[in-house]
Amino acid sequence: MKKTLLVLFMFSFVLSFMSFGQEKLSRKERREIKKAKQAQQDSIYAIEIKQALDAKKWVLEANRLSNKMGQTVNVNSNLNFVAIEGDEAYVQLGRESGMGSNGVGGITVRANITKYEVNKTKKGTYFVHVFASSSLGSFDIRIDMNSTGQMASATIQGNTSRRVTYSGQVVPLSRSTVYKGTPLF
Repeated sequence: MKKTLLVLFMFSFVLSFMSFGQEKLSRKERREIKKAKQAQQDSIYAIEIKQALDAKKWVLEANRLSNKMGQTVNVNSNLNFVAIEGDEAYVQLGRESGMGSNGVGGITVRANITKYEVNKTKKGTYFVHVFASSSLGSFDIRIDMNSTGQMASATIQGNTSRRVTYSGQVVPLSRSTVYKGTPLF
């Protein structure tokens, strides 16, 4: 795996060096170089996401929340997330103003994972189903994401008919920038 990442890095370095050496590139050539760089970056992201899903170490950093009625609000992705760390799941809602019971103006729930399934379609889309239980109740978490994790949404439903959808991007736990509050439940 490390060899693959090294080869991809070297390929991108060569592409950037080649484009630096040429004085004038046509618009078509610049577009092709940009496409090649984007394809290479996407392949690196796809490898990282697959490894993170297999290792159960990833975070969906949400920049938008919506309820079952379709009402949507933009939020800070550092405070609003769904995280999977081994056999534990964390769901956090937070806001930038005010202090909450978790220290970040919201609520943080830590739950034990009882079911974890990852399915990948032929087109590369991932469907992840997590069932977790905490002292607050049971949670059914369903995540849909593209192969790179750049577009993802998680629908969380508890014991009631209430439901929240987190929309954002999935990143490996090691690259996450979230601030985890104190879990109360």
